[in-house]
Amino acid sequence: MECQLNSVVLNEASGYNLQWVIFNNDTITFQVSVNKNAWVALGWHCKGCSSDGAMENADYNIATFDSNGNGVVWDCVNPDGTPMNDTDAGFTNDIISYSAYQTSGYSIMIFSKKLSTGDKGGDRILYDGPTDFIWAHGESNGFGDHGVGNSGRVTVDLSKGQIVASEGIDYVDWHASFMCVAFGLLMPFSIFSARFLKVFMWWWPIHYVCNGLASICAIIGFGMALKMVGGFDFSTTHSIFGIITLCLVVVSILFGVLSHFLWKPTREKTPIFPDILHWFIGRITFALSIASIITGMVLRQVPTPVIIVFSGIIGFYFSIVALIEIYKKVYPNYLDTSHEPTPSSYSKINYYSN
Repeated sequence: MECQLNSVVLNEASGYNLQWVIFNNDTITFQVSVNKNAWVALGWHCKGCSSDGAMENADYNIATFDSNGNGVVWDCVNPDGTPMNDTDAGFTNDIISYSAYQTSGYSIMIFSKKLSTGDKGGDRILYDGPTDFIWAHGESNGFGDHGVGNSGRVTVDLSKGQIVASEGIDYVDWHASFMCVAFGLLMPFSIFSARFLKVFMWWWPIHYVCNGLASICAIIGFGMALKMVGGFDFSTTHSIFGIITLCLVVVSILFGVLSHFLWKPTREKTPIFPDILHWFIGRITFALSIASIITGMVLRQVPTPVIIVFSGIIGFYFSIVALIEIYKKVYPNYLDTSHEPTPSSYSKINYYSN
């Protein structure tokens, strides 16, 4: 094991690669490389402290860079969820040596430390075995919030040179899955049924079932996002779009419920409140949700072909809607799919929507 170079990839999306060598069971040298120009961090917890939060009480080492790609590695401690320099916290800087630099599209941090520095307040002892690591990188060279998808927690066996197990649920993938089902599948069909299927009696059950399931998936996915970042996060375009989208989902549901209970079969025209507002907010919600999903893919560094294919599917949705709308304009008397049901269909639709 001594002087043997070990290497593991902690995050494939950003190419976060961790390498290390242990010398004489006394000193360890880490090298971290990330496939982007941004600050880089590596930390670990004390043995038996897996119940601590991801950043809670961690020994943290952070590399920041200037505009020329030259970096500094900081010995930090994380007593309350916010990393701070050991020296500022009243402890000691125990990094023996370091190097940090950037090349085109890469950031590299190298530092050496004693396995046990003796700094009980500022450092955590490293063991030649399974170690509870946390990793992160940012979006810029100066230290700041890492954003969604740019951090993680994993157990690495320093003696065997392999990942033992990831801690807990992969909230990022579950978050993305629930949101894609909600806004990439259920909500489009819900909107489609309300816009073009009102000539059928069963449009209303389909509309509220799909909308209800989409809302449930969105809320679950949003809850996982809150779990990932520890609360509301406004540091990225994706998170801002996501929060606005979920707020609009709630507003759209409220207007939809009002529209249902205030609906009268004898009304002569569709009221702006709440019906037209419900339609309008629903469409805005869908548009923002797609923007949120795509910015999330970019943030997660999803392969470009996947983003292109997803965007193509959404574009296909819109092309179908545009084709039907054009068809309605060309043949207005052949297919009646307006928002407001015709008098002849009152008796059929009333059973499902009132």
